[in-house]
Amino acid sequence: MSSNIGLGIDVGGTNTDAVLIDLGERKILSFAKAPTTKDDLAKGIDDVLKRLDRIYFPKISLVSLSTTLATNSIVEGVRHRVCGILIGYGPDECPSELKEEVVLIPGGHTVQGEEKEPLDLDRVKAVLHKTKDEIEAYAVCGYFSVRNPDHELRVKRLIQEKIGKPVVCGHEISLQLDAFKRATTAILNAHLIPIIHQLMDSVKRVFGQQRIAAPLMIVKGDGSLMSESVIQDRPIETILSGPAASVIGAKYLLERSGETQNAVIVDIGGTTTDITLLRGGLPRLNPKGARVGNWQTNVIAIDMRTIALGGDSQITLDDGGDLRVGPKRVIPLSYLGYCHAKIHEELIGIYEDRSLPPWRNNAEFWIRIGRRTENGLDPLAEQILSEVTDKPLSLFQLFRTTGRSPGEVQRRLSYLESRNLIQKSGLTPTDILHVTGIFQAWDKEAAERGALILCDRSKIGLSALIQKLEETMDRSMGLQILELILSDSTDSKRRLDECKFCSFFLDQSFRRETLLEHIQFKLNLRDKIIGIGAPAHAFLPSVAGKLGTQAVIPFYAGVANAVGAITSAIVIKEELLIKPFEKGFRLYPSSGMAFYNDLGEATEEGKKRLREITLQKAKEAGAEEVEVFLDEKESWATTPGGDSIFIEKVIIAQGMGNPKMYSDSLSPTLRKNNV
Repeated sequence: MSSNIGLGIDVGGTNTDAVLIDLGERKILSFAKAPTTKDDLAKGIDDVLKRLDRIYFPKISLVSLSTTLATNSIVEGVRHRVCGILIGYGPDECPSELKEEVVLIPGGHTVQGEEKEPLDLDRVKAVLHKTKDEIEAYAVCGYFSVRNPDHELRVKRLIQEKIGKPVVCGHEISLQLDAFKRATTAILNAHLIPIIHQLMDSVKRVFGQQRIAAPLMIVKGDGSLMSESVIQDRPIETILSGPAASVIGAKYLLERSGETQNAVIVDIGGTTTDITLLRGGLPRLNPKGARVGNWQTNVIAIDMRTIALGGDSQITLDDGGDLRVGPKRVIPLSYLGYCHAKIHEELIGIYEDRSLPPWRNNAEFWIRIGRRTENGLDPLAEQILSEVTDKPLSLFQLFRTTGRSPGEVQRRLSYLESRNLIQKSGLTPTDILHVTGIFQAWDKEAAERGALILCDRSKIGLSALIQKLEETMDRSMGLQILELILSDSTDSKRRLDECKFCSFFLDQSFRRETLLEHIQFKLNLRDKIIGIGAPAHAFLPSVAGKLGTQAVIPFYAGVANAVGAITSAIVIKEELLIKPFEKGFRLYPSSGMAFYNDLGEATEEGKKRLREITLQKAKEAGAEEVEVFLDEKESWATTPGGDSIFIEKVIIAQGMGNPKMYSDSLSPTLRKNNV
């Protein structure tokens, strides 16, 4: 056995997974799974560590963590008290959904990096004085800050000196042009800072108790690693962290089993399903930036589709009898009943009480998350929060207790949910798996009662409900798989559902029984589907069958995210732009502009600066023995007279290094698993 043992942990929205791997022999030594405890993440982390073989703990030389918390928080709309300071932006140049969190400040630069308007620091000081006691984190984004970050940096220094709250600039997250997308990314990053701080505090507290002193790394959305000290300011880079780790983990497991290097990887979690393509053994990065839910960011991440569909997605039926799965994640009734047996009495009461309104799903409960309180709640919200404690209460129990109308109570419940003070429980695909006997970890009776209530209110049979669920999940996942594959070969921006014939074809293909006598609809994928995540064995064989391919579920599929977390590497990517300016050439690095008379001199200085920046960032990320690779791309144009005109030069740097505590002999392994 090697002296280097790696501990990989994945903190998901539903479960926390962990693996111990002998990094020298590439052998999985121990693995475990435990429920994620959102009110106190330390409990779930501590629980999963206790389920590992502790004999290996003294030899742990590195810990690496992946998490879907940032992704899930964005998908579920979790918000914190943040302030986005946008410099030089107009009213229509920031996301309308985030406008209440934005303050517009005069300033900004031009595309050449020249000051468009002087920075109004007095206005900034007034904003800070007004918000300092209520804001948890700040985002600072200047117009064309990727060309000149001066205004952003001056505001950041002011916030650090006057307020001392977390603050990150737009150019620190991305150097891509697109003011709108950069502002969106920076503000979402601010919302995630309190979440990642809570996670880091929980992890380090548990490690202290377990006497684990190894360096801690975090998986970014591109599958590479970053030190926890750096990621605390830039948590937006952890969006799609869990799915990225699952891709790296799937690749690792495929190499061990000798499977094909071309595949569709489908990671089914409790909250989301993530789909990506493996081509030649490597995942593809998304050049447009990661998209999560309705938000388009400019965070570099693995190219994948993320949909709000998982084992814990809430099941409802609309007025037309169509089954909906998600996007909201809820606590499965089977798990709630496992923890709180008294909900059976209320479920029986809901089923038998015919005086209740005929809503599509009345088997809903709410339970308190932790003991955190919040200022500014109205009396009804305060009353609901005091009633919803360790004992879950149904919607009807809350109506009776508060004496208020359903609309009033539901509005307060929605607000308390958005503030992460309470959590809803309802019927989920996990519950249906209990009903069918595929999964039997928790309370089957509670799941059955919830399903029967939905069937009774909706006037359908239980078998019909199960069939609708299968068809809905098959179609949702199948649609995303097809669109991702087709994006390789077509430039069409239309979704398959926007084409009437395509939508009809998909409807027929994913039905268990076609309604047409003389036509059979079939799909045939050339690639196998590799299933990752605990529910993969339950849902993917059906999807694969309807897509005309095979589902492969590796033995360690349930903890693939944790496997990927500890088998990844540190990769830093930077670039620098050189453009003609007046009678010379101007450099646009992230550290600030510089001017040179000669293109060759500008290029050499650019390479020097870029190498230094990349090395510095790689070391900050926790790497040692960093190798930096440089590449150049020039753009020229030809005039009508045949003369060549220099447009720009881009110098690209990639720094690769092993996390500290890895031995030199592991370098080939890390490089092989690198994205």
